[in-house]
Amino acid sequence: MSNRAGMLLVLAGPSGAGKTTLARRLVSEAPEFEFSVSTTTRPPRGGEKEGRDYDFVTDDEFDELVREGFFLEWARVHGYRYGTSRGWVEKTLAAGRSVILDIDVVGARNVRAAIPGAVLVFVLPPSAGVLAGRLEGRGTESGEDLARRMSAASVEMRWIGAFDFVVENDGLPEASRRLLSIVEAEASRIGGIPYPSAARALDPSMPPPVSWEGRRVLIASGPTREYIDDVRFLSNRSSGVMGCELASAFRAAGASVTLLLGPCRAAPPRAVTLERFTDASGLSALLHDLAPGHDLLAMPAAVADFRPVRRMDGKLPRSGGGMMLELEQVEDVSASVSGLCPLLSFSLEFGDRDIALERARRKMSSKGAFASFLNFGDLPGSGMDSDADSGVLIRAGREDVEIPEGSKRFVAEMIVSSLGRPPSRGV
Repeated sequence: MSNRAGMLLVLAGPSGAGKTTLARRLVSEAPEFEFSVSTTTRPPRGGEKEGRDYDFVTDDEFDELVREGFFLEWARVHGYRYGTSRGWVEKTLAAGRSVILDIDVVGARNVRAAIPGAVLVFVLPPSAGVLAGRLEGRGTESGEDLARRMSAASVEMRWIGAFDFVVENDGLPEASRRLLSIVEAEASRIGGIPYPSAARALDPSMPPPVSWEGRRVLIASGPTREYIDDVRFLSNRSSGVMGCELASAFRAAGASVTLLLGPCRAAPPRAVTLERFTDASGLSALLHDLAPGHDLLAMPAAVADFRPVRRMDGKLPRSGGGMMLELEQVEDVSASVSGLCPLLSFSLEFGDRDIALERARRKMSSKGAFASFLNFGDLPGSGMDSDADSGVLIRAGREDVEIPEGSKRFVAEMIVSSLGRPPSRGV
């Protein structure tokens, strides 16, 4: 597995906008990219070939693939179904190769839900007349089909705002240049690449990187929501950014990473396996299921301390008399799974530094963790609502590591490098 995560680039837009032509052109110009061949129930057109343009299957075969969980996304478009192989995409990205998908707008949104780190590009025809001319030029659409595709294009325009970039395809050379510039910019995002070696060389506080090649790391990040009714909930200010940056750092160190992410807007890094949770019970179930197969569990997740004893259906009406809530304490989720694999715990503390360190050590011991990261919740401009962080990495039987303030990716790199030799499974 490469320590440089591959990019998942998704081209979507109206039928006839030129997505496939742009995708093929990019693969020829950027050798790190591979084209994902979709599976479809549509019959072949003209010179289309099995395995090169599409994998053509029957409706019954497509149904079976859906039941098997074969697809990363699938959608019905113009009467036929199209889908993308989840296994092929994940395997290719994990190997450090980049993938380009040529799919419809619904499929692109489904990919974003499954892999939020995907880069979405809307391919836009320069005008309705040009689009109609391209569709007519295919010679494969009847008058009724053409009208249906033009009508669908008008609806698809409403979803441009859900994409990261727009490329107007008013000519292949210029559109290809714009697409390649997007790829070059995305390739430089720090979330998708190892931490720059020049930055390490210039910062004497950073220890040398440690290889986690061949290790499996499970990370839980973000807040939980403990629902009062179907609208209101108890939660906290966790942004989920620290866990996502830890996932990037462990991934760059060579680990295979599974990220459990709570309800937040943090963008997961590329080439990690993503699972979602909402409340403490859902997180606990995922941890008990997944932790035994991993070499490390890192727990920056901010689990709510309390939840309502009863969840109400619908939305409770607001009344002049107010609302009385009966709360119960939420279990210590990380302590409940600490024996399943080595645990790196996190402790947010306020007040006197020495007292905070003592509290963090007690929590580390009670959770059965081999290490814990302590950060201070009362430092202005740092912590939960910020892109900055700092703290102390506490390691059982070893000296503490002071981590100075920096970006959360810097702090994550310091944590990963300072853990030293990865602990043995079962510690």
